[in-house]
Amino acid sequence: MGEEIQTENFEQADYDRFQQRLEQETELVRSLFAKHAFDNESRVLGYELELCLADASGRPSKNNIDIIKATENPLFTSELAKFNMEINGNPFSYTGDVFNRVEDDLNGLFAQATKAADQFDTRIGMFGVFPSVTGEHLNPDGYMTELHRYNQLNRQLLSMRGRPIQLHLDGEEQLEVEKTDVMLEALATSLQIHLQVPFDEIVPTYHAGLWSSMLILGATANSPLVLGKCCWQESRIGIFKQAVDTRNEQEIEDHIIPRVHLGKRYINSLLDLFEDNFYYSPILPEVLDVPIEDLHHVQLHNGTIWRWVRPIIARNKDGSYHLRLELRVVPSGPTLVDTLANIVFYVGLTEGLKAFGDQLRQVPYIRLEADFYRTAREGLGASVHWPDGQKGPLKQILLEQALPVARSGFEQAGIEDTDRWLDIVEARVESEATGAAWIRRHWKQFGDSAQLVREYIEQAQTNQPVHLWRDPGT
Repeated sequence: MGEEIQTENFEQADYDRFQQRLEQETELVRSLFAKHAFDNESRVLGYELELCLADASGRPSKNNIDIIKATENPLFTSELAKFNMEINGNPFSYTGDVFNRVEDDLNGLFAQATKAADQFDTRIGMFGVFPSVTGEHLNPDGYMTELHRYNQLNRQLLSMRGRPIQLHLDGEEQLEVEKTDVMLEALATSLQIHLQVPFDEIVPTYHAGLWSSMLILGATANSPLVLGKCCWQESRIGIFKQAVDTRNEQEIEDHIIPRVHLGKRYINSLLDLFEDNFYYSPILPEVLDVPIEDLHHVQLHNGTIWRWVRPIIARNKDGSYHLRLELRVVPSGPTLVDTLANIVFYVGLTEGLKAFGDQLRQVPYIRLEADFYRTAREGLGASVHWPDGQKGPLKQILLEQALPVARSGFEQAGIEDTDRWLDIVEARVESEATGAAWIRRHWKQFGDSAQLVREYIEQAQTNQPVHLWRDPGT
């Protein structure tokens, strides 16, 4: 949904035209799947990283557009709130020392963002949920980025719901918030990983992505503090599901699946997911006079359905097509080195689990989904399933099964120099020293979210992994 639209005033005729184009393009998509007309050789890795912008006091800033302009780099884009921006990393061939190349790319882009932010006395932090955000910062009049797509999303979401948005999180403390706009989405800040694989591997990779998404949440949790309340270990998952829920009361009563979800079931073809997109009404119905082959309207609509493992169809420079998965569950931060470790573990675990094949379907999907939300709530303390159906403590599963599977996946693929990253994840899990754990300790000790943000960013600037950080206040 990152592509700007040219207007925000739509009539029913616009929705009708958009639906017509969507049907035409989906028919082309069906034919591409029928002919297996997708890249069946390339392996490519990409990423996006969302950033939080804090002023000198540790509170949210509101100058993302100024900072983006100062970078003079199109790889930086805006987000819903003025206190967020995004790095769109370069893609890299998934071979050899790919993660060293990603590391160089991310470090270089982050340095550009930091240099631009310094011009405005702004600090950059990486959180799953920005701890010092208050109700004041969720006022769209002062803090929503002024772009057509965000204004349209705001209006259309409330129109479809027919009632205010209600955020409810039951964690260590209970959070209840009611809003008449979409700004609750601005609480969630994430890392997204794009994994392009050959066509013949896309279905097992999708199923592996579902499993790895559930497992990785506990190892990467960084979103415990929301509007002054200690909620889930990875509160971002619950926030996002509720913040852009377009269902009205009747649709909820009828158990209509919300636009934010892990999945509906295991699949036989990635086409199943694009067919499912008709289940959801368009939010950004801008019709462009472009060739059907560009699949513009399919992609625009797909970008407003927030699966945690999102399918993407894209065209190559030669006009051919490829498939990739956008793995979306990991929060931003805490540091660049933690971010790289999270990318490596997520990709390695997905690649390793892919080799399990049909075994990934043995556990009923409803059980996998329940484990996903349990891990978001409880983090490393959760008890979850492994694909063989056995249930156990998540920490033990990560150390004894998931990390070895990730290491094996890289060995089989010939990917080099991953042990240093996986060792960071292993040490973080072993010590249970996640970003979420550090944030909770600081909050319980001091109860000052602005101080928390200042100290967190100060420690993150050392680029020491979070499990090696000093205790809060020291």
